[in-house]
Amino acid sequence: MTRSVCIVSMLSRSITRLFVLAVGAPLLGCASTGSTTVPPATPPGALVTAAAQPPLRWPVRTVPHVDLWLHAFALLSEDTAAVPLYRRGYRDSITVIKNSRNLLTGLDANREALVKGLARGNYLDAQFLPFGFANWEELQAAAEQFLQLSGDMRRAPTREAAMRMQGFAAIFSSTADREWLRLFLTGVQDEAVRFFLPEHQKQLRERASTITAVDSVWQQEYRTKFERFLNNTSQRQGDMVLSLPIGGEGRTGPGYTGRTMVAVTYPARPADAAQVLYVFAHEATGALVGPAVGDNTTPAEQRAGVASRYISSGQVQAGAMLLAKLAPELLPGYRQYYLAQAGRRADGDVRAAFDAAFGVPTIIRDALQKQIDIVLSGI
Repeated sequence: MTRSVCIVSMLSRSITRLFVLAVGAPLLGCASTGSTTVPPATPPGALVTAAAQPPLRWPVRTVPHVDLWLHAFALLSEDTAAVPLYRRGYRDSITVIKNSRNLLTGLDANREALVKGLARGNYLDAQFLPFGFANWEELQAAAEQFLQLSGDMRRAPTREAAMRMQGFAAIFSSTADREWLRLFLTGVQDEAVRFFLPEHQKQLRERASTITAVDSVWQQEYRTKFERFLNNTSQRQGDMVLSLPIGGEGRTGPGYTGRTMVAVTYPARPADAAQVLYVFAHEATGALVGPAVGDNTTPAEQRAGVASRYISSGQVQAGAMLLAKLAPELLPGYRQYYLAQAGRRADGDVRAAFDAAFGVPTIIRDALQKQIDIVLSGI
């Protein structure tokens, strides 16, 4: 088993220890400033800001500071997983843009040291930290305070401050860890100012029609189809976050609003709006996969990394099973999308190619199907 497969299996779990730590604090307020500003070209109503009281139970949103954080990790990560952790080709596309502008940011200049530290420290859990903050300023302030205290939560000025920093403390526990975080924060800040923020605003303006298309197809047709499953898996309230760095491997966890936050891909074209639903189905089933694999693999298989591989493939299969029940018209496109994410071609039988690419033992498939059926039956 490669380390990348381990990371994917970790990310595929929708509710984890880290998420609880990252958002354990009381709500951090509803300010939406700086990098969270909606570009002027975004149609009114397409983006529900944190300051609003949304009438919708699962509004479609963009959250720039989440994109910034994931963008930085995407540039540093060796993404060799079967289903890439980030949008396929994302890092290469960013490199092309920067090279065309002869641009080198602090994140680029320190890339070698950051990549080495990332491999040594397993900091990819930190990808979920921005979910617990309303904007970049809040996240940055909590991280810098954590560093000023040298990670000693006993020195926090208030209980609330300690809780805001707890997610950082869980990941960056040693001096070397905190030095990596310090270098990373400096690089991300420079990346934000000199490249990411203007480029992100440009991309959002260019994709404004896509968020409108996604919002329409989700709110008018598919949200109600998913509603029973979401309600019965304690995901009654949430935010669907369109994220530019994300591909088929979304991110899910409690957000700063107290609602579930699911980061999904942000397609370039309105015609590809269904891709958002594919990744959402993949993420919505995430909490079911780990127990199904754990209950049906041996300790030896778990030590050998076989279980981790089954978790990754199992979540892709679980998303397909859910769509087969809720929206079977999406199933062929779902299979094609994840085959493309895995770099696989399906010239003939798409279903056979899909099952070959994301194979799991029958006992695990049956366990997943049983759990989905139980959830949908309301038991």
